[in-house]
Amino acid sequence: MTIDRDDDALDQVLRGARAGEPVGDALLARVLADAAMVQAEMTAPRPAQARGGWFAGLSSALGGWPALSGVTLAGFVGLAIGFLAPDVVDGLSGGQIGIWFGEPGTLPEIGLLWEEAGDV
Repeated sequence: MTIDRDDDALDQVLRGARAGEPVGDALLARVLADAAMVQAEMTAPRPAQARGGWFAGLSSALGGWPALSGVTLAGFVGLAIGFLAPDVVDGLSGGQIGIWFGEPGTLPEIGLLWEEAGDV
């Protein structure tokens, strides 16, 4: 897919710039008008924004209500899994954790997760 453009005017301006010719008055006037408009927007007083508390700042930093609800849900799910008995977590995994350590139905001690052949 090609896009057909009429770049003759642009090519003429670029050729003139390479040759060191001065820019036309019409182009210079448009550029200066755009610059004046941007400067006016930058210096115009802005209306004061309503200030919120720390919670409003936290909510906007995380991405608003959708992101804040996702973080909250993830926290509650993490707490629920943390408070569940290890046997329930093993049951939810289909008994795979107990099979890895040779103890069907129970999770091993936390130290066994990093201990290798009695090194610790």
